[in-house]
Amino acid sequence: MAFEPKPMLPGDAHDAARRFAEASATTLARLQEPAARAAELAVQWDALLELGWAGMLVPEDCGGAGGTLLDMAALAEGAGSAALALPLVAVCAVAPTLLAGQPLLLAELAAGRLQPCVVLAGGITAETGRLSGRALGVETPPVPGHALVAVEDALYLLDLGTAGAGFTRHERIDGRLTLDLELQGAPARLLAADAGASIARARDLGALLSCVEAVAAMGTLIRQTIDYLLQRQQFGTALASFQALRHRVAEMYVAWRNLTGLVQAALRTPEERNIAFAKLRLGEAGRFVAEQAIQVHGGMGMTEELPATRLARRILMAEFEWGDRHAQAARLLAAA
Repeated sequence: MAFEPKPMLPGDAHDAARRFAEASATTLARLQEPAARAAELAVQWDALLELGWAGMLVPEDCGGAGGTLLDMAALAEGAGSAALALPLVAVCAVAPTLLAGQPLLLAELAAGRLQPCVVLAGGITAETGRLSGRALGVETPPVPGHALVAVEDALYLLDLGTAGAGFTRHERIDGRLTLDLELQGAPARLLAADAGASIARARDLGALLSCVEAVAAMGTLIRQTIDYLLQRQQFGTALASFQALRHRVAEMYVAWRNLTGLVQAALRTPEERNIAFAKLRLGEAGRFVAEQAIQVHGGMGMTEELPATRLARRILMAEFEWGDRHAQAARLLAAA
């Protein structure tokens, strides 16, 4: 019954990201205070920037690596296998997609000097170059300096230190840092007035890579669940010998494999329809696998120290990033 998930995109990038994420998770597991965890995430984020991952999708002539979607997906898969609590997708994939055609800003991003959070959801309005409104739960680097804000089809760069811009930070249930942004006529730089196409591409890329992260986390979670059943005994017998639990794990595996197939198809042909189907299925399969894993672990599944709990939370939160299943279903219906 032993199980070891095989990566979709094996190679050096995947292995490096997996090792980084595993070391990060081990360190964070020892810290309980939010302030200490935030400080440690800041250290880890600096280390991630030193690796050059922020420049993976930045062209070489802008100081980046000039990587491809599959290169970025390999990093996301490796990071997702240990539920890395850093905004890899938002800053290293979505941000450079939004900044396409902005060579100076891309160079700043690749060098780690520009560390933006990304606000693509509604709630922000613009009038004569000033932004107002609220954006809640925005995933952020540990020390954000700017925000890339989409207002309808326009894209703005907002300095978070400017007058009229305020925010409060939180730690999400999966350990990632977020901020609630409050804008009251904050001046912002208009990067593009007709950026609807690039905003849509960035949102789709974020959705696809969040699926990649979740698939990797689900594979690890299933492995940990099987290991637990093999080790844990009841009435002198390993839990893995109980037929009902074996069937439940088999259902988890089938859900994971089905989602993996959809994500692989979307990686091969990253069209809107394929990405929407994968993200829609993530909302269903991810929740099923996460909930079943916690139930199979019993009382242990409710403990903060258990790695499976952290993975389950990451899988659950991935559904709500870059458009949840309801948003994806609406897109598919509209396209049909």
